[in-house]
Amino acid sequence: MKNLIQSYAGVPTPAFLHIEKVKLPPLSNSIVTTKDIPMKSGKLVLDQKFDSRTIPVDLAIIAPTEDEFFETQSQLAEWLFHKTPQPIIFSERPNVTYYAILEGGTDLDRISRVGKGTVNLVCHDPHGYGTTNTVAIDLTKDATPLINLGNMETSPIINFTMNKNVTDLFLATPNEALYFGEPFDPTEKTPVDLSPTIMNDGCSTLQNWLQVDTWSVDGGVLRGAGVSTNGYSFGQGSTDGKTDYGTASGLWHGSSAVFSLDHAVQDFEIEAEIHFQATDKKQKGRIEIYFLDSSNRKLGKMAMRDYDSGLDNPIFECRLGAMNEFNKQIQNTYGAKKGVFKNFHGVIKIGRRGRQWHTFIAKTDGINDYTARDYKTITDTWNKFSSSKVAKIQIHFAAYGNDPAVDQIRIDNIKVDEFLTKTGNQVNYTFKKNDKIMIDCETGDITRNGIPAMNTLYIGSEWLKIDKGVTGITVSDISAIKEGTIKFTERWL
Repeated sequence: MKNLIQSYAGVPTPAFLHIEKVKLPPLSNSIVTTKDIPMKSGKLVLDQKFDSRTIPVDLAIIAPTEDEFFETQSQLAEWLFHKTPQPIIFSERPNVTYYAILEGGTDLDRISRVGKGTVNLVCHDPHGYGTTNTVAIDLTKDATPLINLGNMETSPIINFTMNKNVTDLFLATPNEALYFGEPFDPTEKTPVDLSPTIMNDGCSTLQNWLQVDTWSVDGGVLRGAGVSTNGYSFGQGSTDGKTDYGTASGLWHGSSAVFSLDHAVQDFEIEAEIHFQATDKKQKGRIEIYFLDSSNRKLGKMAMRDYDSGLDNPIFECRLGAMNEFNKQIQNTYGAKKGVFKNFHGVIKIGRRGRQWHTFIAKTDGINDYTARDYKTITDTWNKFSSSKVAKIQIHFAAYGNDPAVDQIRIDNIKVDEFLTKTGNQVNYTFKKNDKIMIDCETGDITRNGIPAMNTLYIGSEWLKIDKGVTGITVSDISAIKEGTIKFTERWL
């Protein structure tokens, strides 16, 4: 006989377990928010939503023998118990997934090797979820058609890459609209790029870089074959076909190179695309990117390094000031847990606006997706790190002591943006060419190049919903988008 529950937490219903009855209500409890209207009968309905859905399950377990009853109970407990809601699929609705967690007791009435009882699985998200669809944004028309086969509206996740600079842009369904930027009168104001890119080096040549062997690096010395390029990335150079970091006992040792900006910048963001991958847990290594003033004084740095000889645990570090002066470490993280940044390919950033600094790290996964993200801001309350302008970028690759070096350490791109101050008749570009935008209409998150960007959203916008049936999402200027996707999961009452 087919079990009423096909699987829970991805595990099929065990053979010893018989689901006798599942009470899946057609709807969870409806909660209606109302408001009294003075001098009028009745109430005004403000909102309606669904409460958690409780699913009583009548079940029976049949142990192989009486002596194995408690062991079978233990197996049932293992199948039922989870610390977070788990996917549950019912045999009569195999294309819909709910997310439930056990609540309440699990008492069983026992007769010989058979136990019977009722447990409650609670869906605090009362909706069921069907197929997840990813639709490419149609670049040939203003609206991208969508088909939602669920029986209720659902919230999309929209990713796209910009094709040009824009001051404003909107996306809309027949009922809602998200507006970015703000309209302006072109006879009164002029659109400008207030965050121009002043350096964007694809690491294909060292022509504009000065190889240095007498400059300082934190806790180390400059050794080895120098910085090299393979035509698309920088890394440590080789001698006789082998990567050569030189030698130094108990110190970091490797090479360094310096790039001089065409002018010093006050407010800025430095972004580097890096690759950091070890093939053995004993390997150690680091990439460091310093930013310096015109006198070669270090103003700070960002780095990825692994100095753990027993685990593959790269750490992202950002510091303001030089090591031998007053300084402040503003980032020193393994991510959500140790090992998150192993096999790292992604971007690291550090920047300043006035006295506020920000740092960012993310693995890259596909065209628009960032994973293992970490974004942090800090204000220079010490007033020590906000006056000097950045004039040079110094990169450094290193191994440590006599330990084996991390196999793959490279920089694929380095970019510096300058932040300018807007004057009264200027309008800044809201999005720029090649910006990667993510809009999650379920969580209310908006990111630009992985960094929160809620400040780009115009007041009065509404999060988009995809109605059941055939609908579409309109883009105000489809030529502004290079490529993108609309992702949504069908929802069921």
